[in-house]
Amino acid sequence: MMVRVTFATFLLSLGISAAERAPLTISGSPEEKTVALPHRRIKLQQLNVKPEGVITAGCSHAGDFAHQFHIAFSSSVKGSCVFSGQPYHCAVTKFPGEEFVTQNDHSSVPNCDGCPEGQTLIYDHCKNHPQWVDVGMLPDFVRRSCGQNPIVYEECIDDPAELFEARAFLFQPTHDRCYLDGAVANVQALYGQLVASPEKNVKYVDDQPFPHTLPTNSTPYFNETLPAGYDGPGECLRWVYDDVDYAGAYEEKNLFVFDQTEFWELEGDQATNGTGANEFGAIYIPTDCQSGEEECKMVMVTGGCGGDNPGFGESDYDFAKYGELHNIIVLKSCVGGYFDKDRFTNAPEVQRGLLDVYGQLSSDYAWQSGFHMRMVGKIMKRIMYGQ
Repeated sequence: MMVRVTFATFLLSLGISAAERAPLTISGSPEEKTVALPHRRIKLQQLNVKPEGVITAGCSHAGDFAHQFHIAFSSSVKGSCVFSGQPYHCAVTKFPGEEFVTQNDHSSVPNCDGCPEGQTLIYDHCKNHPQWVDVGMLPDFVRRSCGQNPIVYEECIDDPAELFEARAFLFQPTHDRCYLDGAVANVQALYGQLVASPEKNVKYVDDQPFPHTLPTNSTPYFNETLPAGYDGPGECLRWVYDDVDYAGAYEEKNLFVFDQTEFWELEGDQATNGTGANEFGAIYIPTDCQSGEEECKMVMVTGGCGGDNPGFGESDYDFAKYGELHNIIVLKSCVGGYFDKDRFTNAPEVQRGLLDVYGQLSSDYAWQSGFHMRMVGKIMKRIMYGQ
């Protein structure tokens, strides 16, 4: 049985006054402003999270990860919003007829599923050459890589049957030069083979003239300067949830920093330190979700946010505005921390602060046992189940 206390009482138990806050400072570009969080820290505790109310969301590498995490943890995560993303495990999958490059100490695809010895795939082949992707092959890894009758690997992929009723919102801007036309359509094709009713459960938007971005109301169209008024976070949330309409008001007092090292593996080959994981993460807990009396939803927006005072980006704040009105917790687990380049010699994207959606840290990067996947999974399970 879960014991519930008010969040204010919980903070006081740590010796933290509700009034203790550091001054806010704003930095960054207009496209991605960040605000320094309060310097107080909290220890994550279990919150009253609706079992079917957890989704993931993200753009670019964070969009890849949102999709990746949804597929692997589908018994807990029931939907995903992917703004410019590639299909699950696609980055390391060889498709018939595609070209190879020589595998060496500096190649960006150190792990390849199906490549000849000494060769590997062209980096970002699923984003830059979506026509090479055989979409009929995509579900095979989801359904079979963990073993069948019985499942033989732990921390692998949840039963794909958990995806039957999942909802997905997919966004492909018309002027995206990072994920070329067809890349996100391949994500749609994968979901179409995993959910029970693709027409009902999957929404694919490919007619908005934005560059590579997760657009908010203030984002202009490509080559324009005025805000286009397209509410990406709102479109996402209204699709995956049945009871979300308008945004509310963001409350700065509800944004907290937590220690991620509590969820790290500390020793051996699985040690988290050095994988780019940040020591701290951020979480927005709406006022009505802090007492534990109200059942709340949660959106996970894992991404890059380095330093000991990790911040929200513009779209994260917009998710939080909806969260305040509709009781949706916004969890931002963070990468962008220390990276050990001697331990991981073929991981340039992770080294520059991105999530491992390329198989650069390990061949099991897309399983629950992957370095970044395991940490974020532990954080989610603490909040949902108290583990």
